[in-house]
Amino acid sequence: MFLGKVNGQRYGEPPPPKCALHQHLAVFGAWGQRPGNQVATFGIVGEVLSYSFVPLKQLILLLALLAPGLPAAAQSKLQTQVSPVFYFRQRVDVQPYAGKAYRLSARMKVEAPAGDSADANVFAVVFDKKKNYLAMSKAGQMRARRRDGQWRTFSLTGQLPKTAAQLVLNANVYLNGTFGYDDFRLEVASGKGQWQPVPLPNGDFEAARADSANGFPNNWRPLFLNNAYRYRTAAEASGNHYLELVGQGAVNYGRNAAAGHTVALNGIKLYYETYGQGEPLLLLHGNGQSISAFSGQIPELAKHYQVIAVDTRAQGQSTNGKQTLTYDLFADDMSALLKALNIPAAHVVGWSDGGNTGLSLALHHPQQVKKLVTMGANLWADTLAVTPATLKEVHKGKTMTTLLYPVNKQARRVRPLMVLLLDYPRMQATDLAGIAAPTLVLAGEKDLIQPAHTRLIASSLPHGRAHIFPGLTHYAPREDPAAFNAAVLAFLAQP
Repeated sequence: MFLGKVNGQRYGEPPPPKCALHQHLAVFGAWGQRPGNQVATFGIVGEVLSYSFVPLKQLILLLALLAPGLPAAAQSKLQTQVSPVFYFRQRVDVQPYAGKAYRLSARMKVEAPAGDSADANVFAVVFDKKKNYLAMSKAGQMRARRRDGQWRTFSLTGQLPKTAAQLVLNANVYLNGTFGYDDFRLEVASGKGQWQPVPLPNGDFEAARADSANGFPNNWRPLFLNNAYRYRTAAEASGNHYLELVGQGAVNYGRNAAAGHTVALNGIKLYYETYGQGEPLLLLHGNGQSISAFSGQIPELAKHYQVIAVDTRAQGQSTNGKQTLTYDLFADDMSALLKALNIPAAHVVGWSDGGNTGLSLALHHPQQVKKLVTMGANLWADTLAVTPATLKEVHKGKTMTTLLYPVNKQARRVRPLMVLLLDYPRMQATDLAGIAAPTLVLAGEKDLIQPAHTRLIASSLPHGRAHIFPGLTHYAPREDPAAFNAAVLAFLAQP
């Protein structure tokens, strides 16, 4: 079970934590299911419900990228994340221009192999004084798709609400290649056919110094650091300066055709990706998420194991059947997958709903599980297991998707996942006595799973042990990938 918040409304599984908006996203999650705009998830991600007050494609971007309301300390410290996307932005005071039309333009170029999916993108989001979301530019207005390395000018238009206070100018590059940005220009309407420039510091990247220890151009700031991307202020022969970004080795986990496979089993098509060599390790994401949720884990785990990362039925790229979604059904799918791959037994690592599936797999198919790691798992869904606030918000999600079920495709897809969170699992602590696999039970100190419930799971397992990540939440794999990965690898390495 996962929960995030979008200006007072919360949804299923999140992308990375510490975003202003969390859930049913892919952050990671995809931008409107378009493979070229995934947020590594950040991943996380699951998908945002399109019944919310923001269109689906725009909300996913907003959720993954924007956090103007974060405490200053959280904003000043940039984390390093694994992602096929690199984002940067600048905040602009637009309160003096509230109520006016605006337009934004910039030059962009992309150089990448013709068959690649690399692109560059710019969009704008508007907030009020209290940092509440107000509006977002139409998706795709400023997207550079041609990959011939030629400069082209792109523009977008929008309307500043009357309560507008801040416009966040966002740009991102996707996948591998060489990207260029230059000559950002923001204007507001000052009369019929007339436009007034809005100050946009270093919009032409001519400022000599870098803005911070991260070395990014003055007045611009990355959303997070990414080892797959390098950046610099480059100079052309004419002396003109521009921002250059180079992507190398970026992988779109969950949409990686080179590693992806589909197998037909139990009446559905199950999608999975494989990485690395060694003992098999089955990786199971949470509710509404996809393989991309583990972007911070796959590279490290694949150094030691053959990672089999799966999109659970009805999520990611896997299809759904007519059966009611349960964790036992998910476990049966995983059992069938291992058999289809001729893998007698595997280690299993499951986050949230993936942990619930792992417990069911170890209980009902014990011969197929060597060792089990759960993160934020639960045995049942009441206030003894999950925080009351979490259950309240999931109930709201179920109610809203039920109301919109007849008219909204996304609601029809998400409602069964809401029902799953409320009605399952249906295990008892005594059931865990039947699990023979050594099991590491993980949770965050501030997890939405009740601490006593986590301890109950660990103590009820014949070979269970608990580890709590200090200061972290249900999203520990995203909040501190290094700590999470180290705990998993140390446990699996034990004889």
